[in-house]
Amino acid sequence: MTTAAVVAYYTQEREARVSYAGHPPILYRRTGEKEWSYARPSAQKGQSDGFPLNIPLAIELDTLYEQFTIPMAPGDRLFVYTDGIIDTPNPEGESFGLVRLKDVLDANTVVPLSELKSAILKTLHQYSGKELTHDDVTLIALEIC
Repeated sequence: MTTAAVVAYYTQEREARVSYAGHPPILYRRTGEKEWSYARPSAQKGQSDGFPLNIPLAIELDTLYEQFTIPMAPGDRLFVYTDGIIDTPNPEGESFGLVRLKDVLDANTVVPLSELKSAILKTLHQYSGKELTHDDVTLIALEIC
């Protein structure tokens, strides 16, 4: 199964436009806020708890994917990742999950992006107790200038 999160940043409009295709939600943090938020459209048909339910890619050829907008300002941050991060298992087989990912992000709101990424990878290694070979583990952290 192939999922996708497409994020485009438009400098003149100072906004990010996001579309999901069965992908876990990206997160964003506004300058000065203490917590990260899930990037999701306002609740509408085809969604559960505000999270998109757009199907993964190539399931149905004529699928239309919704797009929503996140207003951004200098200093705001975006965090995009693959499901290999939240699917990282511990020795008992329990997945790392969205809540633990958000906890790591919230604990590192003011650190440089390189330290944020290192904190996430360190936490994943500690959680799994081994090398991360279960799935792809990809992440991108961006700060708006």
